[in-house]
Amino acid sequence: MCSKGVDMKIALLQGGLGQEAEVSRNTGKAFEKALVALNYDYVVIEADDNLIPKLISEKPDCALIALHGKYAEDGTVQGICEYLKIPYTGSGLLASALAMDKLRTKEVLSFYDIPTPKFAVFRRGEDDLESFDCSIKAPCVVKPVREGSSVGISIVDEQKDFKAALELASRYDRHVLIEEKVSGPECTVSVVKDQAFTPIEIRPKQGFYDYKNKYTKGATNYLLPPELSDEKIRELKDLALKVFKILDLHHYARIDFMMHNGSPYFIEANTLPGCTETSLLPQAAAHDGVDFNQLIDGLIKNARLDYEGVV
Repeated sequence: MCSKGVDMKIALLQGGLGQEAEVSRNTGKAFEKALVALNYDYVVIEADDNLIPKLISEKPDCALIALHGKYAEDGTVQGICEYLKIPYTGSGLLASALAMDKLRTKEVLSFYDIPTPKFAVFRRGEDDLESFDCSIKAPCVVKPVREGSSVGISIVDEQKDFKAALELASRYDRHVLIEEKVSGPECTVSVVKDQAFTPIEIRPKQGFYDYKNKYTKGATNYLLPPELSDEKIRELKDLALKVFKILDLHHYARIDFMMHNGSPYFIEANTLPGCTETSLLPQAAAHDGVDFNQLIDGLIKNARLDYEGVV
């Protein structure tokens, strides 16, 4: 754990090499504002091809990770920090890699009887696009196994559009997840340490919650609290905490669900969720009495190494 308080030097890692670099920089700007307010000594580091020499040169006491998606949320940066012995915020290498892989996450959670939509996988290079006979038919959801911010995702309502959806998703990953489409309210639960915050219900004004609807102001309505019974809210929070524990996530995450026929179905876990002051996790935290600066201070103070304290 980082225990030097405001005297420590923070490396704020932002940008990155994946599709979500600009989203990451927005999180980075919000983190930097909090660091100034909290009076931390910090340096902003662009997580490009020269990340390792930059970290070696700066010698930070802690890495505050404001990154999203590939090369960031998947264990890559966490592994670099582990090797350089720099404590970092968020989940460890294995937990990050597992949660980023939607297929493996669903396989693990299915073992623990966590409800999730039925699924299949297309493997580029092994399965033939023209002859692929999927057990999941339209309506279905097609998405890259390892991507975030709804990049490369399609809602396939008619079977004739299935091939094009596979082609799109396979541009972003060699493995493509095909899920049975489940209907109902979409809800997300933010978890910080052992507390699940009040869920947020997500209602795009048009279409589904894709990249455009996530990052276009006014394109989506967010209900906090959601239009669910107290019993269903408790059920969502309890299930989010269970998923958090099973996946061995650390300190904070956001867990997404669909309320299908009144029951929560796990969709995915976000180990480095967006953290601008208007992002969903900070909104939920503020609703439950945790302001943004408190949230970021907690991330820093709970930064750690997976191999901390072992030989």
